[in-house]
Amino acid sequence: MDVNEHRAIHIAHNNLQNTDDVYTFYYDETNNHRKLYLTDAGLNVEQDDNFVLAGILHKGLQHNVEYSVLYNELNLQKTIKEMKLKHIAKGSFLEMLKSKKLCAILIWLNANNFYIHYFNLNLVYWSILDIVDSIISEVDNPFYFMHHMQIKSDFYELANSSRGVFLKNLQDFNYPDVQKEKCDEFYCWLVSFVSNNSAVIPDFNANILNTLMKEALKVDDFPFISGFDGGQLISSFMIFYLRNLYLFKNAKHLFDDEYHIENDIKEVPLTENGKPIDNYEFVKSHEFEAIQISDVIAGFLGKYFTYLKNVSDEKLKLDRSELNFQQIETLAALRRLIDASDDVSQGFFNVVSSEGEQRRNGWFLQI
Repeated sequence: MDVNEHRAIHIAHNNLQNTDDVYTFYYDETNNHRKLYLTDAGLNVEQDDNFVLAGILHKGLQHNVEYSVLYNELNLQKTIKEMKLKHIAKGSFLEMLKSKKLCAILIWLNANNFYIHYFNLNLVYWSILDIVDSIISEVDNPFYFMHHMQIKSDFYELANSSRGVFLKNLQDFNYPDVQKEKCDEFYCWLVSFVSNNSAVIPDFNANILNTLMKEALKVDDFPFISGFDGGQLISSFMIFYLRNLYLFKNAKHLFDDEYHIENDIKEVPLTENGKPIDNYEFVKSHEFEAIQISDVIAGFLGKYFTYLKNVSDEKLKLDRSELNFQQIETLAALRRLIDASDDVSQGFFNVVSSEGEQRRNGWFLQI
C-alpha cells in the first residue's frame, strides 16, 4: 500500500497540519474484540464499549525526560513492575476523574512537552453506516450528501433506541450480505422501523430520514450491503492501526505487543514510490514507560468515550454540574493536554461516532 495515495486526500479533506513532521507515537488499546459479528443475542460481545487506540507522543525521535520523576510522584507500590490503568484509577469514568494520580500524569505530560492521540470507534455506529451510505450513493441527491453526517447519527439513534429488534433483523437479513432478491424486503422493513421509532429524534430530522428510506424502495442496486461475509460486522481491527502509519509516515510508531495485529499489518506492507516503509514496531510494554503511560491514557479514554455513548444529554449535564474539585481539576488537565495536542496537529485525533457523542464531548470538556 503506497502511503501517499491515502494520505494526500485525507490531509486535504480534513485540512490537517504538520503531518510531515517527525514524531514518536506510543500506543495502547482498549476494547479490541478482534471481531464483531451478529448473533441470536445481538452481538458476540456482552458490552460493545468503544474501541480506543490511543497513547502519548512527542516531537522528534528522542525525548530527554526522566520518567522516574513521574513514577516517584505517583508513589506506586514497589512490587509493581509495570504501571497499568488499574494502579492509577478505578471504577467508572466519573470515579476515575477523582484520581489524583491520573491528574498528576496529565499535568506531567503537558509540562514535559508530550501530547496525546486517539482513535475512538463506536462499534455499532461504524457497523451500520453502510446502510445509509448505500442509499445516498444510489439516490444521488445533493441534499443527502450535504447532510449525510446528521442522517447517519439520526439513523444510529433510532437503531440504538430499539437495539435488540434492530440487530435481530440485521441477522435475519444476513447483513452485510443482503441478497438481491431480499433488498426490497430489507428496505421495506427499514421504512417501517424508522417510522415506528422516529419519535426519539426531532420531527424535522425524522421527516428527512423517513423520506430517504422511502427513496431506497426505488433503487435497484445497494453496493455496500451485499457481497460481504453475512453477519460479520468487523472482521479485523487491523485497519484502524494503519491510519496513523500512512498519515504520519515520517514518524516512529511503537505499539504494545499484539501478536494478531502485528501479523495482520505485515500482510499490508507500506511503501512510498515503490520502496518499503518501516515506521512501526511492536514492543514489550514493560520495557517502555511511555507505553505504560499510554495504557493509562487509552483505558481512561475508553471509559470516557463509552460514557459519552451511553449517557443522555440530560444526565450528562447533571453529572457535569455535580463534579467535585478534584474531578474538575483532572478534567481541566485533560482539556489542556487535548488543546496543546490539537494545536500541533488535528491529525492526532480520529473519531468515528455519532454527532450526539461528539456534541456531549464538547459539553463535558467545557471548563
